[in-house]
This record gives sequence, C-alpha cells and structure tokens, in this order.
Amino acid sequence: MRNRLAESRVIHAMALAVPFVMVALATGGLRHMFHVYQMTDELYHLPVTVRAASIWPRPLLTGYFAWPGPLVYWVLAGLSRPFGTSLVAVRAAVTVLSWATVVTAYVLLRDRLGAPALVALGFAFVLCFSPFFFGESFLVLTDNPTWLCVVLALERLLAYVQKPALWKLAAFAALAAAASLMRQTNAWLFVPGFIAALTVPSTWRRRGVALAAVALGLVPLVSLFAYWGGFVVPNEMPPPLSPLEFRVRNALMALSVIGLWSAFIVPALEIKGLPARLGRRGRAAVAAAVAVALAALAAHAMRSLGGLGDGDPYGMGIVGHLSQATVWMPTASLSWWLLVPLGAAVVVVYVLRSSSRFDHVLAAALAGLILASAANGTWYQRYVDFPVFLLLVCLAVTAGVEWHRIDRVRLAGLVAVSVFWTALMAAS
Repeated sequence: MRNRLAESRVIHAMALAVPFVMVALATGGLRHMFHVYQMTDELYHLPVTVRAASIWPRPLLTGYFAWPGPLVYWVLAGLSRPFGTSLVAVRAAVTVLSWATVVTAYVLLRDRLGAPALVALGFAFVLCFSPFFFGESFLVLTDNPTWLCVVLALERLLAYVQKPALWKLAAFAALAAAASLMRQTNAWLFVPGFIAALTVPSTWRRRGVALAAVALGLVPLVSLFAYWGGFVVPNEMPPPLSPLEFRVRNALMALSVIGLWSAFIVPALEIKGLPARLGRRGRAAVAAAVAVALAALAAHAMRSLGGLGDGDPYGMGIVGHLSQATVWMPTASLSWWLLVPLGAAVVVVYVLRSSSRFDHVLAAALAGLILASAANGTWYQRYVDFPVFLLLVCLAVTAGVEWHRIDRVRLAGLVAVSVFWTALMAAS
C-alpha cells in the first residue's frame, strides 16, 4: 500500500494541489489580493481580459496597452467567460493553469527524464515554490499561463527525443507557437526544437520533414509580427535605452539568474567530477566563456549603461536585492561579478556535457533563453526565472548522480527561501 501511494500519479497531483487550495481558502476564495511582486500589474491585465471576453471567440489583436501576446488573454477570457469574467473567475483560471503547470513538470521529470516518482514530486514542489511562480498563481497575471504552454511544449519535445514520432514534434511546434503567441520571447523554444530535429537519429528525408514541422510553428508569430509591424502591440511604449544597451544588459541579467539558481540546483557530485569529464579542451572552453562574460560585464559597467548596482531598476527581483553591496565600480556589484561568469560557465558546461540523449536539447533551450533575453526590448527576472528553474532541474535529473545530503539540504533551503519570500510579500 505504501509503495502504491509513493508511486501514484493521482496522489502526487493532489499533493501538488494542496498549496494552491490553501492559498485560495486563505484569500477568501481568491476574493482578496495575494500580495506579491508585480501584483499591481493585475490592474492592466484584468481590463484586457474583460475586453477579450466581450468579443470572444474572436481574438483581441490590437488596442490594448500591454506587452504580452493576444493568446494569453484569449485563453483567460475563454476560461472565465462562463462565470462572467469576474475578478475571482479570472484569478481562479490562473490558479488552475498554474497547478496544471507543476503537474505537467512532474510528468516531464518522471516519464520523460526517468526521475524516480518521489524525486519528480520533490522537484515539482521546488518549481511550484520558485520565487516568481507561486505568488503569481492567484492574481490576473500573464506569466503562469505562458509557462504551462512552455512546459507542455518541452514535454512533447522530450517525448520526441525519447521515442521519435513526427506527431510528437508537430504537437511540440503547435504548443511552442501557442507559447510564443502568449509571450513573444518564448520563441526561444524553437532553438531546442531545431536541435532535436537535427540530432535525433533518423533518415535525411525524415529529418527534413522534422525541420519543416518545427519551422511551421514559427508561422503564427511571424504572421503576428507582420500584422503588428513589430513584436509588440502597436503604440506600445518604446524602450528607454538603445537596442545595443538592452541586448548586453539583458543577456548579462539572464546569465546571472542561471548562475544564482545553479548554486542551489546543480548536484554537488556532478560539480566534483566535471574537470575530469570535460578534459583539457572542455576546461579551456569554460575558461574562455568566463573570460568573455567578465569582459562583457566590465565593458557594460565602464560605460555605465543603466547601472547594474542601482537596486532593482528593471524588475530584477531577488538578483536585484543581491546587487546592493557595490564594489569599486559604482555601476556593478560583487554579486554581478560572481553570478554572470558562473552562469556563463554553467551554460557552456551543459553544452559540452553528454550524460544523456536529452542534454544537448536542454542545453540548447538554456542558450535559446539567453538569446531571447538579448532580443527583448525590456527585461524582468520573472521573464526567465521559471524556465531557468525548469531547465536546471531537468539537467540535474539527467546527470544521473546520487543525491547526497548536501544536495537535499540545498534544495530544502531553496524551497524554504522561496516560501519565506512569498510569505513576506503576502504579509507586506
């Protein structure tokens, strides 16, 4: 009986629902606001959702003042419309989609990457309580619905890598298209999609069909770009800095988030065995990546482009709070000088690592996330935080190392910090 409970997918899905139900009850059935970072954005997204519901099922393509794509509002409007598109109804839709996201992540870790049931459940809870996910599960915010499409797309992509079938890749392309129509920067999903289509053993003919299937997934986003004349709704606010300044800054910030969470998630035994596994050329590649990251950070700081140590000017969240202790250069802090090169090293290590057939696809996803950050007109830590968590967790599972006590303690500490962070925001 005990073994059946430990392996039961239904029991685990119900366990993952418990924290969502508890908060829903504590907020009076979602009638009261759950105080979290970016909570005031609900004032922007709720009216857009209500407008989308008024013309549903036709999509609202223009005339709203927000950065997300139209599909996220179409989905939220469709789910809440039978209940009058009230504030509580839209919040409930976001909550259910958030729970579905962590359940899908659990399935991905267990059924695609082969994690033991309780390990997959534990990591699903880590994802659930990640700092920019759990708190946003109870408000009319657009992040978590997009992460559901992202996790579903990655699950189908890894299913294709696990056991190739073109219909799985077609499902991935459709889900990646949906994710990019919810948040345009989710186009990074197509980077691992193309890598999977190229690297999965197959005939040249089937490989060509696979590449075409992935490419077709870009058609909706390209069509939206042509319709809008850009990647955001027409008349949206222009970015306050030049494109080059944003690209450098955003890529460095994305690397810092990777560096921050890898310190908690990457298994200790894997770190210990890296020098021998990488070899001389691998170690040289990692050193070169660190040097390039430090050079880019130094050039950015010397030009004083926005001030990396100015607190939290662009929604850097936790990373921003770490950047308060400035060093000799007023535009950069000690945390940035540590986290940015660490993030660069982690990405290169995972690109070079080949512990499983999933590694290259997951590493490509991590690299694609950085490219998407560099291409974005603005940047917030919440734009990359959850997918960085997800990809690092996936890569930790594929490492196949024994989880020693130090790893369990670090992960427990990460969950505790995340819960404390959310509780502190809720109480403020």
